[in-house]
Amino acid sequence: MKRRNFIKFTTIGVILFSTNITIARTIPQKTLLILDEILNIIFPKTSTMPNAKEFKALEYLIKNISHKTFENEDKVLILDGTKDFNKSFPEFLTLNQNKKKELIFEIIKTSTYAKSWVSKLTYYGIEAMFSDPIYGGNFNQIAWKSVNHSIGIPRPLKTYGQKI
Repeated sequence: MKRRNFIKFTTIGVILFSTNITIARTIPQKTLLILDEILNIIFPKTSTMPNAKEFKALEYLIKNISHKTFENEDKVLILDGTKDFNKSFPEFLTLNQNKKKELIFEIIKTSTYAKSWVSKLTYYGIEAMFSDPIYGGNFNQIAWKSVNHSIGIPRPLKTYGQKI
């Protein structure tokens, strides 16, 4: 196993155990790796904005996808879409970053299903980037700081409408 792949697998393992979420343990590790790679293609690091890894898009997605209020239709699209993507492009994780990006842009041009899948990942990536960190994304308010966002008051004390 290449060092880079070992680091990816180790990182995904840490995510699974640190989130302590039941559904995360049922999602195949390869699915998590693919989701992580695609989120980082959709949200690359720029001179002013963090990338998906930095604002913890995958952690946010896994934490929220397992909650009972998460739209089942979205969960099915995300997980089945990733499974279908892996079946269609099993070599994806071995491609270099430019080839991965080209592949993603090509499939969203040619497939409505792929476009819906990537669009849904983008939607939840934006949520991860700009939501309150209590929900698992926007690590250390990194995205808010990147756009000089004034934090809304009051901030949530608990997630998902739990009683305080």
